[in-house]
Amino acid sequence: MFGPIRETAGPRDTRLPADELHLPVTVSRGRTMVVHAALVLFAVAILARAVQLQIVEHETWLRLADRQHVDQQTVKPLRGAIVDATGTVLVESREEVKVSIAPREIRDVRRKNAKRGAPLLKTRAELRKGLQALSVPEAQIRKALDSTRKWVPLPKLYLPTDVERLSGLPGVHLDRVRRRINSASDNLRGLLGAVDADGTPMGGIELELDQFLRGQDGSRAVVKDPKAGYVESPELASVDALPGHTVALTIHQSLQEIAENELQQALARTGGTGGDVVILDPRDGAVLALAGIRDGRAATTSTPMALAYEPGSVMKPFLVSRLFDLGKATPDEIVNTENGSAMLPGRKRALTDEHKAAQMPVRDVIRFSSNIGTAKLALRLTPREEFETLRDFGFGSLTGVPYPAESKGSLPLPSRWSGTTQTAVAIGYEVLATPLQIAVAYAAIANGGDLLQPALVRHVRNAQGDTIYHHERRVVRRVLTAQTASIMRGLLASVVDSGTGTAAELATFHVAGKSGTARRSENGRYLDGKYNATFAGMFPAQAPQYVLVARIIDPQGTYYGGIVSGSLVNGILQAALATRNSALDRNALAEVTKSMPEPTATPASERALAVAARDSVRRDSLLAPPPPRAEPVPAAARVVISLVSPAQKLQEPVKRELRVVPSVFGLNVRQATRTLYAAGFQVSIVPGGEVRTRPAAGTMLRAGSTVQLEIPRMEVLK
Repeated sequence: MFGPIRETAGPRDTRLPADELHLPVTVSRGRTMVVHAALVLFAVAILARAVQLQIVEHETWLRLADRQHVDQQTVKPLRGAIVDATGTVLVESREEVKVSIAPREIRDVRRKNAKRGAPLLKTRAELRKGLQALSVPEAQIRKALDSTRKWVPLPKLYLPTDVERLSGLPGVHLDRVRRRINSASDNLRGLLGAVDADGTPMGGIELELDQFLRGQDGSRAVVKDPKAGYVESPELASVDALPGHTVALTIHQSLQEIAENELQQALARTGGTGGDVVILDPRDGAVLALAGIRDGRAATTSTPMALAYEPGSVMKPFLVSRLFDLGKATPDEIVNTENGSAMLPGRKRALTDEHKAAQMPVRDVIRFSSNIGTAKLALRLTPREEFETLRDFGFGSLTGVPYPAESKGSLPLPSRWSGTTQTAVAIGYEVLATPLQIAVAYAAIANGGDLLQPALVRHVRNAQGDTIYHHERRVVRRVLTAQTASIMRGLLASVVDSGTGTAAELATFHVAGKSGTARRSENGRYLDGKYNATFAGMFPAQAPQYVLVARIIDPQGTYYGGIVSGSLVNGILQAALATRNSALDRNALAEVTKSMPEPTATPASERALAVAARDSVRRDSLLAPPPPRAEPVPAAARVVISLVSPAQKLQEPVKRELRVVPSVFGLNVRQATRTLYAAGFQVSIVPGGEVRTRPAAGTMLRAGSTVQLEIPRMEVLK
């Protein structure tokens, strides 16, 4: 059943013969050279890489290593301050410190630089003293030292110098906080703008001049420590942050406060819903004050620059000035004003005047604000000439102040004018202007014909105090001749002297100006009983230092601009004259004061003369007599001395003349004393009930006698 069994071969014997075991092995020379070359190349590659890492790329790998251990932190600079024209700080950035206590970390340590073996610093006692110095309430101190609490932040922020003694104490954590402090009035805050928590500017000067105010970032290198966190090292380079520039505005804080207060009082007096005030220096275009109130509160934006309106009759002088320059009208030319009512070409309704007259000269058209006279004069210009006149005075375009929310108003192109536009624009309708634009236009009349670019920034200085910008007078264009400007100032002075703006008149200085009363519109419709009352003034009229534009919105009762806003301008001027720092040149004012008439002497009655002649015992006062005339001092002369023996009789003393004791009724102690000394008497002051003399006034005494002067006991106590 099984097949034949076959032999299988066993494993092959591969062993070498014994005589071949000790023969030399032949190695290929080429193979050896290849191996050696490979080893050399490998060594060279390692060496080259080492050279690359250690020499060529040393700085790169060093920076990479530093980034793993060192962190570069950005240091934000302090934002620049904003000050007024006198240097009063309006906005500034302050670095303050927030203090937090970790009670469980408090432990006693040795003071810095203390010798070995020095006693440990009692941290709890030192911390208590430091918190007490910061006027922290005792209850808050107990919480800060309570080891059962993990973290106790103090609610207030402190100056860095106030918390220096707490720096370095275990358990005390100081975090620096930067705050933007705005100490300006509510009205100026709309102009200045603000910054958010991250320091990003939001509107106003803060946004417009951010490139100057923000400063330049610095850097700080800190070492990363897994236990201590970030640790500063003196060996690492840091770059200090450069603080922002200081911006000085043209605003005068004292004049600003006057404008705000007077505007607030005017609104309370007239019942208006809002108003604006602009004060401008017509000599260089500097804006001295800006105030705006809406619904009893300061507006959130600078309304004198941001909100345009139909100003009414304050626009009339510009067209009349251009007519004078073109020779198309003269101040004494008679205009037919048609008894106060006229239907002019293109109009559907008749124009009316408050001051009704059959005719009046052009100067009275301005003085009494005749709508009919102004409209008829405006028809002497083509629509293009009328448009160019108002455009040249700056209407319909931005003034150039650094305020991002400024409105350019509205001045329609002649191609869009309707049949009524030419006469409507002449009397201040169908054109929108801001109070600042009106002030700039009137400044051209005030300074002799130059339209100036208004300025809000007086200068900008860097952290080292170097001035990098300074405001200089900048003329935009010449809008009228100096002769016409002088004539127009005279016409505007007559408006205040005897026209529609008498409420702005001052007793000591001449004021020029123009009133405007315009119906107020909303959504394209004029509202019944709603008006914008405006007055644009110059002070003083001969050489203006101020241009003032005041506007009251919706005054109740009397709504005429000359009365309502003219009174506001009058109050501002009176307050400015009574204030030392109000940007006025007092020497120049002294040259243009009104000549005051001499008072007419009224003869006294017989009874008055009799009363004046009586004694002052019953308070019927005699006027104190003038001091005696001083005798001339004798010149030097030869003196002869006569020797008299004791036995000889002395000569009789020279008799002194008798003098009348003067009255001191109504005088204070100092004046009474001087009066008595001037009359030739010695004075002895004694307490009494009133200022009077003993003996009484009118008594004859020898010159040099002593007169008792009674004064009130309260004066003695002083």
